[in-house]
Parts: sequence; C-alpha cells; structure tokens
Amino acid sequence: MIVFKDVFLRDRAALFWIIIFPSLMYLTFSSVFSGFEKRVEIKVAFDMPKVFLSVFEKNFKVIEVKGEKKIRELVLSGKADCGVYYEGGKVKVYYGPWVESKMGKEIIGSILENFGRPEKPIKDIRFIEKGKKQSAKDFYFPSGIVMAILGVGFFGGINVEEYFRRKGIKKMLRSLPPSNMPLDLQMFLSHALACLISTGVLIAIAIAIKAEINLIHAAFGILYGIMAFIPLGMGLGRIFKKASVLVANLFYFILLFLSGAFFEGRISVSPSTTLVSILRGEFKMLETVLWIAVSVSIYVIGRWMDERNI
Repeated sequence: MIVFKDVFLRDRAALFWIIIFPSLMYLTFSSVFSGFEKRVEIKVAFDMPKVFLSVFEKNFKVIEVKGEKKIRELVLSGKADCGVYYEGGKVKVYYGPWVESKMGKEIIGSILENFGRPEKPIKDIRFIEKGKKQSAKDFYFPSGIVMAILGVGFFGGINVEEYFRRKGIKKMLRSLPPSNMPLDLQMFLSHALACLISTGVLIAIAIAIKAEINLIHAAFGILYGIMAFIPLGMGLGRIFKKASVLVANLFYFILLFLSGAFFEGRISVSPSTTLVSILRGEFKMLETVLWIAVSVSIYVIGRWMDERNI
C-alpha cells in the first residue's frame, strides 16, 4: 500500500513512534515501578464499626467500602490485600495467597483479639485462592498498548491528514483516474497495519519479560482500538485542518493519562478508558459499540466537510 510505504516505512521518525517509543515507555514504567510492589504496604478493605478504624489506620492503608461483595471483589482483584467485614456480631476476614495478604491476616487477628472481646472475634476466615497481586509489568502492559494505538491510530491519523492537506496530495489525486483502492481505505489499512506491528512488538516484549497477559483480551482491545481511534483521527484531521496538530497534542495526552492505564485516576467516559477496561478483562459491549459509532460519525462529518471544502 502506497500510504503505508510512504508514511511509515520511509519515515524514520514514524518507525520510532510506532515501535521504539511505546516499547521503551512500557519497559521503563515496568522497571521503575517494579520496586514498589516489593514494599510492605498492606491494603485492607474495611467495613466494620468506626471504633476499629483508628487502630486499623495505624497498621494498614485502609480502603473503606460498604458490603461483603465489594470486599471480596477488591481482594480477588488484588486491589486489597485483605478484607474485614462485620455483621451480626461476627467478623469475616478475606485474604489471598501473596505475602502481604497473609501478613495482614495475622495482624488483623491480633488487633481484634486485643480489643478484649470475650469470644474469639474472627469467626470466619476465607482464603481466596484465585486472588493475585499484579506486578508492574502486568499492570503497565495496557499503558503500552494504549500508547501505541493512540500514537499510530489517533495522532498518526491526524498528522497524515495534515500532511496530505499541506502538500496538496489530495487535490492532485482527485485529478487522476480513480485507483482500485480508495485513498481513505488505504489510509485506514495502513494505520491498522502499523497498529498491529506496534502492538505485536509490545506483546512479544511482554511475553519475553514473563508478564502475565491475556492474549484474547489483548486481541479484542487492539481490534477495538483500530476501529475507534483511526477513523477518529482521520475525521478530526479534516474537521480542524490547520489546528489539527494542536488538537492532536491536546487530546492525545488527555486520552492517554486519564485512561486508567498509568494510575487509578481516570475519566470514566472516554474511548481510551474503554480500551483499558477491555485489556484488563472488563468488556462492556454498549460502551465499545458506542465509541466506534461516535468515531465513525466524526469521520463521516470530516469527510463531508473535506469534500465541500468547508
């Protein structure tokens, strides 16, 4: 394909942004933050009378929640090392198989016994075998994928549109006989191929460093990313024209860093947040279809404006 060959293969900067940069950033975050998982900071999901709270806060990082179901979910996902739930005079303690979780369970037992209750306070201790604490290389894998797809699909789509507009390539092509493959389809397939190469390299790196990733979730996430972000970039590039590069920079960083790929703070409603959710196994059909529809709609509007020189 002409677009792929001219834009991606012949441009060394493009090769850097689609392969080296996301891979380098993934490895950097994985290595820099890998030490944090070795620190002993025990997180406890807490739903008990407030009289216990001050004592727990001295020993743990307390996550106050409501309901036994929520406590189980947090421990299962590894977001809490232990969970304590009080109801009807009984205390339930949930814990997992990792070191901090087992340590937390023992400390919780000591705390409750020291309150001087006549009966043994821990009536029910549940060991959650499937619970697992994520390592840095597991947690930051979605960040590499999001960075690659946003860089190639979204940012790349806008930049290529700007490049074609500035060089007058589209006007020149309109004066030539129509080709067998429309230019827009060539652009979409070229960016899709670049996305597959970029994310494929990231998956290979993740496997090489023994990160635990789900290839099915990764495949669905990459497919969604291609369908949602390439038409979005192409459409915005045509709508904003000369200002499209500014728009690309603005939205790129918002979509990247508020997606939940790097830390828990995120915009709950955004196409990149949906991408991270898919990569982490939380597939939401309605959101997925909605963002693809929004992206395609923006592309259609941009094409309509482009054809009428608006």
